[in-house]
Amino acid sequence: MRHTAIYRDLAGRRRKLELRLGEIGELERLCGAGIGAILLRLSTMQWRYDDIRETIRLGLQGGGASEPDATAIVMRSLDPAPKGAYLQLAADVLTACVMGVEPGKEHGEGAESAAPATSPHSTKSPERCE
Repeated sequence: MRHTAIYRDLAGRRRKLELRLGEIGELERLCGAGIGAILLRLSTMQWRYDDIRETIRLGLQGGGASEPDATAIVMRSLDPAPKGAYLQLAADVLTACVMGVEPGKEHGEGAESAAPATSPHSTKSPERCE
C-alpha cells in the first residue's frame, strides 16, 4: 500500500509532511485551484508563491505540526528565502498526496518525485533557520 506522507529536512529538523482531506480542501481554497492544477502550475513554472508556501505549511500541519508551529516554520524558513528554493519540496508533497509514495521511500531523500522536474537538482539544501 502506498503512503501519502514524506519526510524531509526543514528548519533544522527531519519533518513529516502530508496533505490529508482537510488540508487539501484548505489548500484548494487558498490557492483558488484544485491540487492537480496546483501541481501542474508547479511543474510548468506557472506557480504563485502561495502554491509553494501553503502546500508546505499545510503539509507540515497534516504531518502533525500545530498551526502556529507550521506557520512559524514557514515564516522563518520559506518567506525570507528565494521563492523557488522550496519549489521541489512543494511538488514532492503534492505528488505524494496525489500519486502516493512506495513504502520505505517516504523516509529517504532518495525517493524520486513522480512529478516532472521543476528545477535542476542541487547538492546544497535550502537555507535552514535553527
